[in-house]
Amino acid sequence: MKRIFQTLFLCVLTLSLLAGIASPVSATELKTAVGVVEAPNGLHLRVKPDTSARILTYAEDGDTVIVIRQDGDWYLVNYNLYIGYVHSDYLTLKNAANMDFGAGSLDPFVTNIRYGPSEEGTKIDELRSGDEVDVIGFTNGWYKVKYDNTIGYVRSDLLTLLEKPAANKGTVAPARLPSDDSSSGSGSSGSSSSGGNSSSGSSSSDGNSSSGSIGQQIATYAQSFVGYPYVYGGSSPSGFDCSGFMQYVFGQFGYSINRTATAQLQNGYYVSYDEMQPGDIVYFGYGSSASHVGLYIGNGNFVHAQSSATGVVISSLSESYYAGRYLCAHRIAG
Repeated sequence: MKRIFQTLFLCVLTLSLLAGIASPVSATELKTAVGVVEAPNGLHLRVKPDTSARILTYAEDGDTVIVIRQDGDWYLVNYNLYIGYVHSDYLTLKNAANMDFGAGSLDPFVTNIRYGPSEEGTKIDELRSGDEVDVIGFTNGWYKVKYDNTIGYVRSDLLTLLEKPAANKGTVAPARLPSDDSSSGSGSSGSSSSGGNSSSGSSSSDGNSSSGSIGQQIATYAQSFVGYPYVYGGSSPSGFDCSGFMQYVFGQFGYSINRTATAQLQNGYYVSYDEMQPGDIVYFGYGSSASHVGLYIGNGNFVHAQSSATGVVISSLSESYYAGRYLCAHRIAG
């Protein structure tokens, strides 16, 4: 009965959100609900909707997640800045909540702040890309925000959370994970956790945790998306743009990076062309601005969300188009 209610809830909520959105596809996905964890032993957050998939972390009982979308019996969620999947049996959903979600950063060049959680809401202000606000609530796909004594609403696909909710007990996603990262999560006691994880905390590969450096694991994972569609502003398997693809891939390994190509120049550290390793981000453009990014996979090749005509593909750095626009490479992992 609980599962039926959750499915009906999301169907109705999704239809209502789609009806109220008239703007083009935006930087990240529109969030669909707030979820409260109901798992006394903690809930596994996994990189894929599969009980054998690598564990990112444990969500504490009573903690709050932001639900991005449903995938069968699983939800893709943001939990303390980790992006991963939890089983639907262990979440209670609600479409509104007033609570301290921490700081958030605006993604588009210009974002409208509205009086109410609707595209029809009166515009009370506009903020620029990178401006930070305090996120104090969530209502039907919109964040309630506060800044400079002003309170308004921002569509949830236009804002990136920067902190974990103040009341959450679990740890925040690290900027970088150790290179020997495994699927054993926090490694606490090996007792069973909710979400179909009754064994001894043994690692599960999904091609991500059993062998090779963390950079190689990320590169291997990224190549699994070859052939997926390109969508301008997209950052999910339903459609990626170049920087959205990078953000999504690194997010599955617990790394939080900026949203746009130029902003991603602020992430990681510089490595020379000759020192590139699989898992490094490669940047293309001119001067101090990047217009395109991809993930180096070795042997002079990189995987990237190229265009709407090709989707996610593998290209060579020696191709004249990319060779002439190559800026630099940065290492995020390892």
